[in-house]
Amino acid sequence: MILLLASHSTTAAEQGHTHKHGHDKIEVSALADKPSVTLHAMRDAKSGWNIHIQTINFRFAPENVNTHPTAGEGHAHLYINGKKLTRLYGPWFYLNGLPAGAHSLQVTLNANDHSELVLEGEPVAYNLDITQ
Repeated sequence: MILLLASHSTTAAEQGHTHKHGHDKIEVSALADKPSVTLHAMRDAKSGWNIHIQTINFRFAPENVNTHPTAGEGHAHLYINGKKLTRLYGPWFYLNGLPAGAHSLQVTLNANDHSELVLEGEPVAYNLDITQ
């Protein structure tokens, strides 16, 4: 069963979610093929959540992490309740250990050098609320 509580991709500011960290930003509005991201969370049959990230015009490139930015590739950052949990180098992640209650997940797309991809100044991100 897929639990989708957010129905479309919007910017973090539009959804009322923000986070702060020290990475640079790369504006992607001039790209012909603008990247986008969608986040899905499915309850695992035993415990936790199986997180699936779908991207358009973006390729996970773990082999190029910490190198010069290349348009259309990089990795993602996963935030739980506004705090960065981890980097993601592929589309699937198992999330476990959340306390009971409501949680806000956010995934952002990031360049090889960890710069945050932004579209018209807003992070290329997707927010999803789940209840444990």
